[in-house]
Amino acid sequence: GLLSPARLYAIAAKEKDIQEESTFSSRKISNQFDWALMRLDLSVRRTGRIPKKLLQKVFNDTCRSGGLGGSHALLLLRSCGSLLPELKLEERTEFAHRIWDTLQKLGAVYDVSHYNALLKVYLQNEYKFSPTDFLAKMEEANIQPNRVTYQRLIASYCNVGDIEGASKILGFMKTKDLPVTEAVFSALVTGHARAGDMENAENILTVMRDAGIEPGPDTYLALLNAYAEKGDIDHVKQTLEKVENSELHLMDRDLLQIIFSFSKAGYPQYVSEILEKVTCERRYIPDAMNLILLLVTEKLEDVALQILLACPISKEDGPSVFGSFFLQHCVTMNTPVEKLTDYCKKLKEVQMHSFPLQFTLHCALLANKTDLAKALMKAVKEEGFPIRPHYFWPLLVGRRKEKNVQG
Repeated sequence: GLLSPARLYAIAAKEKDIQEESTFSSRKISNQFDWALMRLDLSVRRTGRIPKKLLQKVFNDTCRSGGLGGSHALLLLRSCGSLLPELKLEERTEFAHRIWDTLQKLGAVYDVSHYNALLKVYLQNEYKFSPTDFLAKMEEANIQPNRVTYQRLIASYCNVGDIEGASKILGFMKTKDLPVTEAVFSALVTGHARAGDMENAENILTVMRDAGIEPGPDTYLALLNAYAEKGDIDHVKQTLEKVENSELHLMDRDLLQIIFSFSKAGYPQYVSEILEKVTCERRYIPDAMNLILLLVTEKLEDVALQILLACPISKEDGPSVFGSFFLQHCVTMNTPVEKLTDYCKKLKEVQMHSFPLQFTLHCALLANKTDLAKALMKAVKEEGFPIRPHYFWPLLVGRRKEKNVQG
């Protein structure tokens, strides 16, 4: 049977509609995804961090759309390191592995930049792995390592004080005629220090100069962190003075890194001396907020509060809620109620939060943390504030969901 021209036209029009619809739908997915990536980018530019919920949402959207190009995978992977200060280190790495495996199943093609991004995540999250196994995996996937790969593998050996392993990778670099940059020397400073050999760590700066490379801020920061990890405040001060008298400049972000090293190694008593040197550059507040979140995640809330109280915040602009992010994260990380009530008192005293107890109670209720909420209600009552009926609503809803009639 021959089809009439009208019928042929109708079929052609329908096919065109289907084609346009599928083009439109793939364009729509792409646009949606670009918008999601834009939100990630905006979050990083504005705050220097990515909220877990946002990353999860973008990842879920990617999976629903059937996976997209390698550049999208790269951006998601790069988001799983220090940009997630609210997550524990192991949770961040788990997230990265989930992204890696899922997108690979969805057909994402990985190149050397993806492997390098994964390495950076491992370094930022202090993840223990075998660099030789990592190289073997790359070889298996037929991916050629580049200078950045070798640099990051050296750093991973140095982070655990394995100078022998680092030297092996350095040997690879030399046979391939790859330049040894400041990043490698900085890693070696850390490596010798963590192997308990501060003399050789300091000597790396001389080795650099002999090789025609002048130590820059990164090398000095590696040395400062090494001293901080040993609790050696005198050498930290001397080195900071040396840097101040040179043409080099350490940023506030670098000083915050030294504070973290002191705190994590168990020397919080030196934090105030480093805080005094902070100049509060334009980017200081977001960087300080991220360190505060990281310290709370690491159960170093007292140091986090110390940094929060030192933030230069205007108290003139009416009711303040600047400390909210800190209190909310303390609730998330199950900070003991005695500490929380003490923090609320201090924040109110210095006008960093106008109603800290009520806000913390609100966070506990939303997070369905019944015991904490009860203890905070008691504290609110003791402060002379009324206990509102709506405070109980989230708890009742939580019990209903659990079908806990008695509760």
